[in-house]
Amino acid sequence: MTTKLYAPKVYLFAFHLFKTPDVDGNVSIKDPDLLWDKCHDIFAKFHIKEQLNLHPPQTHNDRFDLLDGAKPNDFFLPIHTELSYKNADLKLEGFAYPLQLYDSYGLGLNLGCPDPPLNNGQKIQPVDSSVLEALNPDYCFLPDTIQSYFGQTVILTALLSDNQKRQGDKFLEDLANECIREFAYDPHKRPELYRKGQLFGSPIFEYGLITTPDTYRHILVWLFSDPVTDTKFQEGYQLLLDLFFYRNKVITEFRHSRDTYTDAYQAYKHIQHLIRQTFNQLPQTTDTLDEESLKYLKGQLKEMAKQTVEYSDLLRDLESRRNSIAINADNYKTKLQLIRNKFTLDKDKDISFLASFYRENCQVFQEQIQGDLGYFVPGANLLEKAISSIRGIVEIDQAQRDRIREDQDKTREQEEKDRDYRLERTIQVLGIGLGTGGLVASSFNHIDKPLLPPFSTNKPHPVISTFFWSVLAALLAGLATWWITKKKTKT
Repeated sequence: MTTKLYAPKVYLFAFHLFKTPDVDGNVSIKDPDLLWDKCHDIFAKFHIKEQLNLHPPQTHNDRFDLLDGAKPNDFFLPIHTELSYKNADLKLEGFAYPLQLYDSYGLGLNLGCPDPPLNNGQKIQPVDSSVLEALNPDYCFLPDTIQSYFGQTVILTALLSDNQKRQGDKFLEDLANECIREFAYDPHKRPELYRKGQLFGSPIFEYGLITTPDTYRHILVWLFSDPVTDTKFQEGYQLLLDLFFYRNKVITEFRHSRDTYTDAYQAYKHIQHLIRQTFNQLPQTTDTLDEESLKYLKGQLKEMAKQTVEYSDLLRDLESRRNSIAINADNYKTKLQLIRNKFTLDKDKDISFLASFYRENCQVFQEQIQGDLGYFVPGANLLEKAISSIRGIVEIDQAQRDRIREDQDKTREQEEKDRDYRLERTIQVLGIGLGTGGLVASSFNHIDKPLLPPFSTNKPHPVISTFFWSVLAALLAGLATWWITKKKTKT
């Protein structure tokens, strides 16, 4: 059995990054007009005839209303249609509110059963809670379909009858759970209850666990027990849209930080393995490394230098995410204060449901990333020390190799000098000896006498004596030269 709902409505707050300047100042975002395409799809599903005509985005505007309406102050596009529901035509109405928020687009889209005119005595006709399924055909309002960059928030609202107001908290929670079951009729797409509280004097229930970012669907069920709640909601609509914008930016940055954390963790493990592998390959002795080991270490140095750049980029990304969360958390806090000021609300009452996100989640997100950095930064230091150590080993080994090579070159050079000197010395000895012998031989003038038969005289032929004295002179001159050059060598 379904519970009756009074004037149920769906409010979508979706946000999408449409520009991010690259180094050349160009836009590098895929599907920058995604929100408008999804809005047109929703219009088509409900046979909405109104057209969403938009101004082009502004270059320097922080906030700019994009609707190109019939009048200059037409920022909201009223929409009307009918829904075939239980063999009847159910009238629906709402509005679309497109705007630019810095470098992002925002879309506020409302569709639901109309409220009756005030003070005319007309009663609100209730509808079954199953109408919420009809208001979300093909899950067109869920993030699974819209897939905007900065995510979204959906609010389901309904007025409580006098009888429902008299029911206890258990009834209200069951009613909120029933609304979620009908709106997200697939159990796999249905978020869990996260917390509940009061906002502007009426009970509100929040669904979606932030701790599961991959399947996060943020849906609020707001049951109006006081007409003032709806009035404040409409009056503070734009402030709430801004609030949800910064909220979703915080969550998106934290979700991206989890992806960076996974990459950094894998990189950290790879760095540890790389360092361990490198030092295990080093020889255990103090001998000079061979060419193969030296080449291996140089290759590892190049790989470590590459890992240092990639790892540092991951750490910078984590730090950037943390800073972005801090900035958007402060912006969220500022919007909270503007809401307090607008409705003269007490700091600790009525808005605490919204303030809890800033007090609890934003702080936890920043502390988590700070803890991640505390874990990963030593990895960068370890890598730098390993590179310094290996570079030192390579430089010392290279210096030893250069010194050995220099000594070998000096030895080789000295050997060549010695060999040249020995050759020069030999030439000097032979030259002086032969020259002296020739000089002595030329001093004899009796070598032209004829040869006599053997044993015909007691005196040797002059040729023989000349040969003898020249050889003797050559030997003596050579020995003298050898002795002098040897003494010079020792000197």
